[in-house]
Amino acid sequence: MRLQLIVAWSPASLALLAALSALSAGAAHAQVADQAAGTGDAQASLAMYADSDKTTVVTSVVDGHVRLPVPVTVSAHALVDAVSSASVDVVSAATPRFSENRIELGTTAQLGLSSGTDATIGYTYSGENDWQSQALELGVSRELAHKNARLTVGVGVTRNHVGRAHDPSFEKTLDVGGAQLGLAQVLGKKTLATVAYTVSHARGYQGSPYRFIMMMDRLAAPESPPEARTRHALTGRILQVIGRANVVDAQYRLYLDDWGILSHTAEVAYTRELTDQLSLRLRVRGYRQHHAEFYRETYDAPMRYMTVDRELSTFWDATGGVKLGWRGERWDLEAKADTGVYRFEDYARLRGRVTVVTAAGATWRW
Repeated sequence: MRLQLIVAWSPASLALLAALSALSAGAAHAQVADQAAGTGDAQASLAMYADSDKTTVVTSVVDGHVRLPVPVTVSAHALVDAVSSASVDVVSAATPRFSENRIELGTTAQLGLSSGTDATIGYTYSGENDWQSQALELGVSRELAHKNARLTVGVGVTRNHVGRAHDPSFEKTLDVGGAQLGLAQVLGKKTLATVAYTVSHARGYQGSPYRFIMMMDRLAAPESPPEARTRHALTGRILQVIGRANVVDAQYRLYLDDWGILSHTAEVAYTRELTDQLSLRLRVRGYRQHHAEFYRETYDAPMRYMTVDRELSTFWDATGGVKLGWRGERWDLEAKADTGVYRFEDYARLRGRVTVVTAAGATWRW
């Protein structure tokens, strides 16, 4: 059962946006030509999400990268989400609790086309009992201004197949296409700034087959959001090194779409190098969202577009966390914990919730 839970990782239906963000992040990584053939790394991590709305998610991820003898770096990852929930959404759908697994598999190839230019191609598959998703991403990045800037362009498409548990006759599709333009610029010896614009358009089924609208006359109607949605996001980020052992990372994101949602996200992280091998990061994040124009807590009469999805309501959240990292000659270790508070201003069934995310991971380099 897909519930579109607000968690720290993207659901399969939004895999395109996460993929585009990964493409734009290439400005912070070394070019393929700068890596020696045969070098690479392998990573493994385990994370747990739990909230006061009776939902837990355990995520296991394995990821690896290797530089081939030709100027190509290949990476692959496997992710498993184990979800268990008895949240308000689940109870409203007359289900006491559900448990399911989501599996995601992906691979990416980064090619060195010429001096200062890289291309990226990636494919991701995600599946669970009532949702299948396939995403394809393409990107190109180019160094500019004597290697003081990097321009990145990415495009991608995602095809989602939506079903409903125990109902083989329910078959829907959702197609998403998008693009991102990003620029990273060195502003000084200790300052890096990035800006990115993302646009995506989705067409198809964008509701939940398990969510129904209760009318004043006690009749139930299926959720019916629009079948088309265009999203825009503009993100700015500054990384500043202070002294020899301090880094401040500040970013802001403005988001809007044609459903009437407008949101603001601000985040600041501070990293302190405690020793040559040990680092400490502190992070705070705030988010504020205005509801979709057709969202209502209750509907007096049927309307063309209807939803009681709390992710389309007016809400805010605040999150803070700490991460401890250790870097060795071949091994890296890290552990982190985040806690968040959510407040839903026009969702009577759940006015707020508290979340906790803990994670640990290890990286081996060769």
